[in-house]
Amino acid sequence: MRKFLAFGVVALFMASLFGAGFGMAAETLPRDETIYTANSAPPTNANPFSGGNIIGIDGLVFEPLFMLNFMQSKLVPWLAAEGKWVDSTTYQVKLRDGLKWQDGQPLTAEDVKFSFELYQKMGLKKYEGLREIKVVDDKTVQFLFSGAPNVWVWNQNLFTTLIVPKHIFQNLDPNKLKTMTFLGDQKKYLVGSGAYKLKEVVQQQKAILVRNDDWWGNKYFKKPAAKYIVQLYVSSNDQAVNMFIKGDLDVGTYYMDIVSAKQKNPNIVSWLDKYPYFPPVVPVVLYFNTQRPPMNQPAFRRAIAMAINPYQIVNQGPISDVPDQTPLGAIMEPWKEKIGVKKLIDQYGWKYGDIADANKILDQLGMKDTNGDGIREYNGKDIVLKFYTCAGCSDWIQAGEIIANQLKAIGIKVEIEKGDWTNFFMAHLNSGDFDLALHWAGTFKPDPYSVYYSIMYYKNSTDKGSANFGNYYNERANELLEKLAHTPVESEQINYLKELTKIWLEDVPAVPVYMGTLFYEANQAYWKGWPNAKNPYGVPIFWPGFGTWGTALALLGVQPAVTPTTTSTSGTGTTTTSGGSTTTSSGSGICGPALIVALAAVPLFMRRRR
Repeated sequence: MRKFLAFGVVALFMASLFGAGFGMAAETLPRDETIYTANSAPPTNANPFSGGNIIGIDGLVFEPLFMLNFMQSKLVPWLAAEGKWVDSTTYQVKLRDGLKWQDGQPLTAEDVKFSFELYQKMGLKKYEGLREIKVVDDKTVQFLFSGAPNVWVWNQNLFTTLIVPKHIFQNLDPNKLKTMTFLGDQKKYLVGSGAYKLKEVVQQQKAILVRNDDWWGNKYFKKPAAKYIVQLYVSSNDQAVNMFIKGDLDVGTYYMDIVSAKQKNPNIVSWLDKYPYFPPVVPVVLYFNTQRPPMNQPAFRRAIAMAINPYQIVNQGPISDVPDQTPLGAIMEPWKEKIGVKKLIDQYGWKYGDIADANKILDQLGMKDTNGDGIREYNGKDIVLKFYTCAGCSDWIQAGEIIANQLKAIGIKVEIEKGDWTNFFMAHLNSGDFDLALHWAGTFKPDPYSVYYSIMYYKNSTDKGSANFGNYYNERANELLEKLAHTPVESEQINYLKELTKIWLEDVPAVPVYMGTLFYEANQAYWKGWPNAKNPYGVPIFWPGFGTWGTALALLGVQPAVTPTTTSTSGTGTTTTSGGSTTTSSGSGICGPALIVALAAVPLFMRRRR
């Protein structure tokens, strides 16, 4: 018996040493030099092009010409000192002085040309109209187009195309690059230009980035404060909350009751210092099937818009904030000021919760309750609208029930139909077989053109915007979008956007009902200066794949807080701080994004309160 007991003790001891997956002993990292973030899936892939799930491979290891500050909808020059249209078909980039790779080789315009062409060879990007990439000199590259390109789409390529070293990647097969994990023997190819390098990945537990002290950006942006950035595998919201309270996590994208958590750890902060705390990003809108009567009448859609009361939805429904009447979210505020959205709403918009005027419009349309059953009729039939949603979308169901109750006041009956996301909900939306539905307005879009194009463009059922679920059609809107796509002149862009906003407010293709929020929390015990509404220098999205959208800016911008030095055990998945210890083993129920694959997977992006 003793023999078996002794064997068991030894086995447990050995498991504690080698259970990390790589046979590595625990490594101690200085707590006040280490930022801890987390993802709800274990780090298994460091591919910078496709399928990677390690935070910072894009943006901190490999860098783009420009970073996007998604929260301000603007590009930040990065490897590029500047980029501009020298004429209507030529975009020129000037690189910064002193750029170099992490192996000491200079980063030049040849690397930029090679990288853009590599994305094409891999089939990951198709630069519409691009006929040639011309290297003018070591620091100057020109992109030559066969005609005036879509300038907004091109801008997106500037922050989503990572620049990689030609001297390393030119001998690799582009067809195989997409499926490589860049771990193990392949890790030698992870030579970027960024402020951090991938130090190691501990299977099923964490990934560790270590600072590149010889980063070219030190003289432009100052040396990053954190020596290490560790991405832990934290599978559940409850697990993350406990770690934040104990001080074992510094920043993340998980749902928590901020008020309750702050009572236990006053160092916890979020984007806002008051309700809803989490950053309001994308409006959730009520879509109409605009090709089905009576939703095909703008006046009918306006009456519904007037009957909806977003304040009631926000107070009684999901964690959210009140929207304005446009599909442009809070991140578009700089653009909205240029467009003059507030003035346009005053001129052409409606008043939410205006039951009296909504009833007047319906009366004028001849839609009256002739039999006294409380439901108006249209063409001799009761107006009964089918509201479609997904059975697991508790926030949309909750908001839909509130909207259904609000529309009773104007004599419209709403019936809620629920089913699974793909085969029921999205199948009905994509086929146009619905009356009403809630969905995000344009999903995650970095500029106003992309929002309006996704939600207003329509030629036919197969040539339309990705979020135009209601099949809204307006020929003038199509013309404006075409003109807007091809002008780099801001004054012209503003004029086109003004008219598009006017059309939106007059035609009411959909109704913004509340602002969808992103869950975001940070702990200031060890690191301070996290981005917030007053200082939106970075994006509060700590998921893989968003590094160049502003996550890298956030991680580079924080500074140490004044705290005593402690250590953390990085090799075992246990973090030891002044607050205690937490084991980051897998938990039950993955509420977060198990894997960020593409922007099409937006249902995984906008986390919901359970």
